[in-house]
Amino acid sequence: MAKLILNGELLDADALSQPLLSRGFAFGFGVFETMKFLDKTPCFFSEHLGRLRRGLVGAGLDCELDETALREQARLLFEAEGVDAGVFKIVITDSGKNPSLALFVRTRGVPTELAPSRLSQSKVVKASQAFTSRNKSLNYMESVLELEKAKATGFDECVFKNERNELTECAVSNLFFVQDGVLSTPALDCGLLDGIVRRKVIELARQNGIEVKEGVFEEADLLAASEVFLTSSGSGPRSVASYQASSGTEASYEVNWLPRLRESYLELEREEARSHRV
Repeated sequence: MAKLILNGELLDADALSQPLLSRGFAFGFGVFETMKFLDKTPCFFSEHLGRLRRGLVGAGLDCELDETALREQARLLFEAEGVDAGVFKIVITDSGKNPSLALFVRTRGVPTELAPSRLSQSKVVKASQAFTSRNKSLNYMESVLELEKAKATGFDECVFKNERNELTECAVSNLFFVQDGVLSTPALDCGLLDGIVRRKVIELARQNGIEVKEGVFEEADLLAASEVFLTSSGSGPRSVASYQASSGTEASYEVNWLPRLRESYLELEREEARSHRV
């Protein structure tokens, strides 16, 4: 039986319930974080909790997040599940009088090799100023549906645009591409998640003398790119093999800068786990 931590208590996963009339159940009212863990230690936990706190403020939810206590709860969860590495989630939902906080393991183990992704262009337009575009909210159905549509047609991820026809991000990843020797990524003002891995990769690229541009880009920029990759907490930096535009035009990409950036990022993860290991 899978386990979870609910409001600080270790329980069987099927013990989780939600009041029918709560905003959490009726409207998907809540926020979450997804993060990797290595050697029973969450990666970049402080950064994830910081983003979670910002999401709570934006959603008007009052829930205390004690980092020391949550680290210990995560460790107990990993031990109860008998897993050393993988991906886990923290979910906070409006369950009525007080928000409920749950921790659970989403995936077990960490893949060592990731096949390059194939991207398609989603027809869905993401609102640049929407709370759901800028935060990890439980209103995640649209992204999941678009991801499933992409996979059903032979792709691995999909790319979103905003109401100004600007590139934003993918369903579960931030987007990077190389054009004319510059590493580019859509600016936060376009309406996308301020990804933890996105920020780490930008820092690592600049430390390695790579010019990084956070700006406004359109589909033509992605079609003209020489290299494209994605970032997410579960997979880290991941290469992209090709992209199919809304017009049907396809572009294929090389892999040049990603291996160095990915190894630097993975070493950063390992250092983070070592520094907080109990």
